[in-house]
Amino acid sequence: MKFKASQGVANYDVNAQATRQEMRVFVCGQCHVEYYFKGPEKRLTYPWSKGLTVDSILAYYDSTGHKDFVHKISGAPVLKAQHPEFEMYNQGIHARSGVACADCHMPYKREGAMKISDHHVRSPVLNISRACQTCHKWSEEELKARVTTIQDRTFELRNLALDAVLQLTKGIAAQVARDSTVPAIAKARDYQRKAQFLADFIEAENSMGFHADQEAARVLAKSIDYSRRGQMALRGEEPPPVTDPAKEGMKR
Repeated sequence: MKFKASQGVANYDVNAQATRQEMRVFVCGQCHVEYYFKGPEKRLTYPWSKGLTVDSILAYYDSTGHKDFVHKISGAPVLKAQHPEFEMYNQGIHARSGVACADCHMPYKREGAMKISDHHVRSPVLNISRACQTCHKWSEEELKARVTTIQDRTFELRNLALDAVLQLTKGIAAQVARDSTVPAIAKARDYQRKAQFLADFIEAENSMGFHADQEAARVLAKSIDYSRRGQMALRGEEPPPVTDPAKEGMKR
C-alpha cells in the first residue's frame, strides 16, 4: 500500500485492483525481494515507500537510519542487499511488456491434453524453446548469445564496482589509523555505504543484469562514482555535485 501511495494510488487493495499478471508476479515478489526486519519485534518490512529503484530504497534506509552492520575494516554503517529480483525486474523491458516471472521461469507445457505451467523452476536459458522462443523468433544460439553478452558485460562492471568499494574501504581504514578525528572520514563512510549497497544490489540479484540490463549498468556506474567520491573526500577534495538526468533532461 505504501508503494502504491507513493505513486498516487490511495487505499490500494491488491486483491481487488491488481491484474492477473500482476498477481502472478506478486507470488514470486513475496520472497524474491529486498527486505529487512524492522524494530525490536523484527517485523518483516519491504523498503518501498519511496519507490522500487535502488536509489529509492537507499533513500528510505537513510531516512530511517537503518544499518545491517558496522563494517569491520572501515567502521561504516553499511547495508546488505538480500535478493532484489522483483525490484530489478520492475525496471526492465519484460515488466513493461506485461511478462510475469512464471512466463519465463515456469513456461507452459503440455501434459496429455492439459496445458500447465512447468514446475521445474529454473533459468530460462536452460529451456529457450519454450521460455523465450514463444515471443522471440530468433534461433536458440542467437538468444543465448544475447543473454551471455548482457551478463558478461554486467559481470565486468560488477568487478570494477567491487574493486572500487574495496579500495575505498582500505583507504578509510588507513586514514583512521593515521588520524581518526579527520572530519572527512564520516563523509567517506557515507559514500562507502552508498557504493557498497548499490554494488551489492546487483551482486545479490540473481540475473547478473539480465532482468534490467541498462538499470544494472547505471547502478554499477553510480556505485563506482560513489567510491571515487569517497576517495576524493579522504584526499580533502570536494567532489562535483551529483547530477540527475531525469530532472535535467537528456543533453544531446
